[in-house]
Amino acid sequence: MRGKRVVVVGMGNSALDIASELSHRSIAEHVWVSARRGVWVLPKYRGGKPADKLMMPPWMPKPLALRLARKAIRSNVGAMSDYGLPEPDHEPLSAHPSVSIDFLAKAGSGDLTCVPAISRLDGDEVECSDGTRIAADVIVFATGYAMSFPFFDDDALQPDVDHRFPLYKRILKPGIDNLYFAGLAQASPTIVNLAEQQSKLIAAHLTGEYRLPEPERMRRIMAQDERKHLGQYYDAPRHTIQLDFARYVRDLHREIAAGRKRAR
Repeated sequence: MRGKRVVVVGMGNSALDIASELSHRSIAEHVWVSARRGVWVLPKYRGGKPADKLMMPPWMPKPLALRLARKAIRSNVGAMSDYGLPEPDHEPLSAHPSVSIDFLAKAGSGDLTCVPAISRLDGDEVECSDGTRIAADVIVFATGYAMSFPFFDDDALQPDVDHRFPLYKRILKPGIDNLYFAGLAQASPTIVNLAEQQSKLIAAHLTGEYRLPEPERMRRIMAQDERKHLGQYYDAPRHTIQLDFARYVRDLHREIAAGRKRAR
């Protein structure tokens, strides 16, 4: 990438990291970030502490927690347009968080430039929806992933047309009790913490200490859980496996305890 003109497509976490690193003066000649919509870019640290350590506690009613968190974000970060970025069309925390320690400073200082969605490629030029044309050497697509499991023949083990893949406690499919999905969720802060917590239910089930509810009850609980976890996010394929981590862990521990009682 050294000395090249780079267009990064997307404003998720990977895109922000890639764009920030390439925009150092000693690497790319310049970096443009193309996005279809604005996002809230959140700092990794607030008041000297990692942002995930400042998340609202799970005992707090969720509407109140969201209101307080959104107010704090607006106060601490300000408007995205102040950094030369497009204003989001949604509230903070209505999308999976885009978090970066460098991106806002890089955008605000002009080390990278945000442009609208790409409308077409014309030779070695990128044309954006507002008519901006960029002579680009490299295009980096950081546009996410399509969830799929090509090694399964059963359609019940594939996401639906809306990219939804409901699971009981984000781990099991009702009626299939010998297949576990660990870490198949978007949660803050990391997948490592999530998988560790899920392993507690998996281990208890494998040893017979935990017993699942009946499949029909599992489906009812899955629907309730999805409403609780997905309600704050705007409707998009990228938000079908979101989790509120602290609330999820508290609920998971309760479910493990209930499953131990069922087993006894």
